[in-house]
Amino acid sequence: YLTESNIRVGSTTGEHPVISRSGTVLRQVVSHPGEPASRLIWIYAVGMGAFQGMTAILALFLFDRFRIDEKSIGWVFAYIGVLSVLTRALLLGPAVDRYREPRLSRFGQMLLALGLVSLPFATNYVALALAIALIPFGTAFTFPCVTGMLSQVIPDHERGLYMGVQQTFGGIARVIGPIWAGFAFDYLGHGVPFYTGAVLAAGTILLGIGIEAHIPP
Repeated sequence: YLTESNIRVGSTTGEHPVISRSGTVLRQVVSHPGEPASRLIWIYAVGMGAFQGMTAILALFLFDRFRIDEKSIGWVFAYIGVLSVLTRALLLGPAVDRYREPRLSRFGQMLLALGLVSLPFATNYVALALAIALIPFGTAFTFPCVTGMLSQVIPDHERGLYMGVQQTFGGIARVIGPIWAGFAFDYLGHGVPFYTGAVLAAGTILLGIGIEAHIPP
């Protein structure tokens, strides 16, 4: 219900831009997935679903494979959280300055996919730590860059609207991803959720091909 915060839009030219309704943008993302903004929103949502699906079953997988239980699982999530914070605080800014968002986001998507697909193959704690580390690196390089690119391919006066729509799709993915991962873990095999998540994460790279042409220099 909030109006857009960028009150400067149109102030110098006397224009009064028309702001789309959220329902219109939601339908547009689904019906026109090839548009730059729609592609970025889908990249965000699909990647988020893959990541959250992993998070939902990680404790089950680690108990089954390494007998990591409720007394020690907290260290695993602390490890993921610390790596994520350090990556975003220390590495993300310089990396964006050097590689720009499109290239860095693809690198992040690749790391996320590699981390997910390698988890089921981890047979010792060293391999497990390396596989898990790829995931926070991947998410840190992917999601902020995708959001940054989205803010550049949409009109200034609709930036808040599109940010909200992005979070709507991300919220849906946060529900669907864990549901699928739990079902697959129980009935299809303990590695299946990680494999499908990796395929989804890798597939988002294809969605971002050519997005540079729509981003201002």
